[in-house]
Amino acid sequence: MTNPKPSSSRVSGLLQVIERSAGSGLDDKNVENVAQATAKILRMLGQQEKTLTESILRKSKVSQSLVTLLMTTQDVALHLNTVHILVYIASSSNSKCTRLVRQGAPHALLRSVAATSRVRPLLEELCLHQHLLLIKLSSKEKKLALKARLCGVVTITLDLAKQCINNIDLSSPLLQVLKIYATNHSNSLSLVKNGVLTLIERYFSMYGKQNIAVFRHALELYTQVLAIRSNALKAAANGATRRMLDLFNYWTDLDKLHKFVHIRKSILNSIKHLVGNESGRKALIKSDGISILYATAKQSDEMRQEIQRNCSTQTSSDFKLRVTVNTADIYKKTDTTNPNGKAIDNLALTCSQIIRKSMPKVCLPIPSLHGPVYFDEPSLEPADPYLLQDYKEDGDEEEEDPPEEVPLTLTNVEDFLKFFPELTDYQNNKILLDQLAEYRKEYVNLVPQTPSNSQNELSDERSDTGPISVVVKQVQNGSSQSLRSQNSPRSSGSDPLRKISNNGCENNISQRSVTSKRSCRNLRSVTNSLNSLTLSDSPVLTSNYSPPPAKAVKHFVKVAAPDMYSHRPPHYLEQLYDPIQSVQRTLMLLDIARAVHPETLINRVAYDQDELVKTEEPTSHAESNVKWDPTLRRCKILPSIPQTRLTADPPLDVLSQHMNEENSTGTVNIPILQFESRIECGNLRKAIQVRIFEYDLVLNSDIGSTRHHQWFYFEVHNMVADFPYRFNIINCEKSCSSFTQGMQPLLYSAHDALTNGMGWQRCGKRICYYKNNFVRKASEDTGRASAAQNMYTLTFTICFPHSHDTCYIAYHYPYSYSSLQAHLLEVQHLHGINSVLRRQTLCTSVGGNPVDLLTITQFPSPHSKSTLNAINDREYVVLSARVHPGESNASWIMKGVINFLISDHDKAQQLRNKFVFKIIPMLNPDGVINGSHRCSLLGLDMNRQWINPHPNLYPSLYHTKGLIQLLVALGKRPVLYCDFHGHSRKKNVFMYGNITQPSENATVKLLPTILDIHAPAFSFSNCCFTVEKSRESTARVALWRQFGITRSYTLESSYCGADQGLYKGCQLGTQHLEEMGAKFCEGILIMSSADQPCCLSEDTDEDEDSYFSSDSDDSEDDDDSSA
Repeated sequence: MTNPKPSSSRVSGLLQVIERSAGSGLDDKNVENVAQATAKILRMLGQQEKTLTESILRKSKVSQSLVTLLMTTQDVALHLNTVHILVYIASSSNSKCTRLVRQGAPHALLRSVAATSRVRPLLEELCLHQHLLLIKLSSKEKKLALKARLCGVVTITLDLAKQCINNIDLSSPLLQVLKIYATNHSNSLSLVKNGVLTLIERYFSMYGKQNIAVFRHALELYTQVLAIRSNALKAAANGATRRMLDLFNYWTDLDKLHKFVHIRKSILNSIKHLVGNESGRKALIKSDGISILYATAKQSDEMRQEIQRNCSTQTSSDFKLRVTVNTADIYKKTDTTNPNGKAIDNLALTCSQIIRKSMPKVCLPIPSLHGPVYFDEPSLEPADPYLLQDYKEDGDEEEEDPPEEVPLTLTNVEDFLKFFPELTDYQNNKILLDQLAEYRKEYVNLVPQTPSNSQNELSDERSDTGPISVVVKQVQNGSSQSLRSQNSPRSSGSDPLRKISNNGCENNISQRSVTSKRSCRNLRSVTNSLNSLTLSDSPVLTSNYSPPPAKAVKHFVKVAAPDMYSHRPPHYLEQLYDPIQSVQRTLMLLDIARAVHPETLINRVAYDQDELVKTEEPTSHAESNVKWDPTLRRCKILPSIPQTRLTADPPLDVLSQHMNEENSTGTVNIPILQFESRIECGNLRKAIQVRIFEYDLVLNSDIGSTRHHQWFYFEVHNMVADFPYRFNIINCEKSCSSFTQGMQPLLYSAHDALTNGMGWQRCGKRICYYKNNFVRKASEDTGRASAAQNMYTLTFTICFPHSHDTCYIAYHYPYSYSSLQAHLLEVQHLHGINSVLRRQTLCTSVGGNPVDLLTITQFPSPHSKSTLNAINDREYVVLSARVHPGESNASWIMKGVINFLISDHDKAQQLRNKFVFKIIPMLNPDGVINGSHRCSLLGLDMNRQWINPHPNLYPSLYHTKGLIQLLVALGKRPVLYCDFHGHSRKKNVFMYGNITQPSENATVKLLPTILDIHAPAFSFSNCCFTVEKSRESTARVALWRQFGITRSYTLESSYCGADQGLYKGCQLGTQHLEEMGAKFCEGILIMSSADQPCCLSEDTDEDEDSYFSSDSDDSEDDDDSSA
């Protein structure tokens, strides 16, 4: 006979009993009534009574009453019934559990546990349900561990676990609650102090395969406790590493069918914490743990590969087509085939992590962190100690220490008039000199107080600096020699100066300080020199100009084929490489195999620049001669010495030899690759053949530095086609790289270049970037922290298309100094170029290479009446690039800028009529020529020297500031300055600007907004306009502060590709970078007339096509290159 279902009124009556008792208090009679009511409710819940269930879960007042009963009752039966009902409510849903936490259930329960622990004998059933409820509430109460410590429950639970070690049902929740407590650092230390490690090892010995749940919870508690470094150190000192390794071996032998992978994974997690200290690593190596874990990882990886092979190939019965599915599908099928497939994957990954952490660190296979080539630095004056500082450099806008404050020297600006042919050719030089003399009489501080100088917290120190040093300058052979005067107090008097710009807009120059008597005496010396000043001739370079060969510190033995045969981009978009998740683990296991089985390695040196430097002959230096070929109407880059002639066909005798060996023995004799990096822009220091098709590569640091191993560019030949060659660059420094985001290295085949004109192409498969076991020698890393720094490996696999071809591999599209000279010489031979361009040598670099200066504008006829007004009405734009030599994408953008500005495009003509462009296309030619990534020949980052560049050490920076300083003196402050850079981690093209006040927002952000609309590769969302102290010495900030150039930018271009816009999912090629240069110019034109809202409309297709169709003689071949 079944019990009748209770009515809703009966259910309500039971709940009302609980609510009344919680509100009025409990006496003996109430306790008995409430106990009976809770017992009846439990029976109904056991029968899954729907009416009662909905009432309990719906009414928050019921749960609040139960929490109150939990805190007030001392009756064991009532207490047990209350905990039972609360467990049911907490298990029903997350929202109900959250409600209990808000009503104070965790605190009441902890007090209940503390009270129950004092009852003897132990109430095991009540303890069981109390800790089950704690487990439920812990998911919503993040401070449960802290509250448990404050209530003194941590040691109580630990004592219960010791007492109930034989109670299987109670042990499991106790261990889980202890794990929750151990998430708090203080609780974890307290547990270890009270013997939790010994207790867990007792659980290990008592429980195993007989009760896997308890054993697993003990493992998880052990792992959580060892997460604290001091606990792991104490456990490792007591031999825990060896015991856990034996435990892992036991379960590995037991788990033939992979049913206990989760147990093995928990053991590995414990070992992972133990090897975080030196004693744990030594114990693992001594116990042969690396070999054991390597065997497990290799077995797991082979199983994963087998499953992937079975899932990745599907054969159609009709067409027999091979179809490869994506990684996500493979993992799905892996889990279907083997329920523990993903767990086995994680097992192999954890083994690899432990091995890599435990393997002994080794130094790089090079004699010194300094490269084999040195540059003799020029002597410095003792007054310039700041020039010896080496800052932390990273063009990707990382944090670094700001440079020391150095006062700006007031240069003799009139000496820079020779670089303004648009002024000196069309008016009397005396007028300009008189204007400058007047400027000298009103000698004022050349650091106009921008709003940030007085209000920005980042620059308040600069607004109170001492007086400005005056430079007495002597003109000696066109070079500048500076003598810094002593500092003197600044006069208290100051007068505001207002100047009117040529475009009719009033520019307010803030107050400028008057010099002291000593500064005035130096000023008179400068003024007196004006009277006898004769402007030194700086002839404009004509088409007959023959560029001198690049001067290098390194010894070059040949001219690279990409320089001789140039580059033509492919006719298609190159997609971002989609990395396969499991490849990195496989490649890391191959690296681990080197330590486990060193006898299988070849370890033969294939290229060693350190040895070659010792034996090279000075007379055999190869120079790149840039010559104009009037027949072909193009420039050629020719070697100064004979070198092996490249052919489109490989040597037949060598190929036949390989074929014969293959026919006779069944295998092909694979020759060792031959490397060469002694070329312009080249960077490769050492190559070691590790296996038949695997080579370790070591890059050179920048000359004068021990860092900046990123740019690589080298030649390789003697290869066999269609074999996978793996290259490992083992001394990368950065912890992350664009190679993990789809970037690929570049390959140039001389065979393809000669046969079909193909240039650089993205290549490489199985691309990975990970930490290795090589470290820097801290003793040689001067000025750095004493701790050794880990290095990273970039690995990629290339199948060369042709045997015995001559190929080149590069980090990014190379753009050498010789390529720049060839491009400029070709530009000078264009018909009518003299009416739009003037080329001059701005200065000579420290290494003796000319630094080019281009002036692009519409030069009017000298006999025109409106000549002077036409020039004077134009605003100035200053552009520079390649201050960081490894950022070759900046040169490709600058090439696009130059080609657009000198073209016949309507917008280019409008730009030339509105602006005068001063372009320095390569600020650091020495670094470019010698294959550096970031520094000059002095080993310092030139983009951290803009505050006060020394004329002898940083001549290109000094003269660039001199140009701008002269424009300021003439009242022609540049309307825009932009420095082009490359970025190694972000995607797209974007800009950095300077905004410190809301009033600057619209002005500074206008150009980036325009580019975001018109340039497909540009992304405004990646732009940044903050001014950090660490950027004070960069071009963008220094020129903004010192000369008041509001629109002072850094244009950053990704080495990788785009993740938005038209080129989303594609790698950026040279055609996209040149297009960006053209769009940058168009953006300047739109910005100049931004008062008209219609100017922000997108370009028509006709305008875009008209430019790109006339930009190249090979338009019929490249018409789809930028689509």
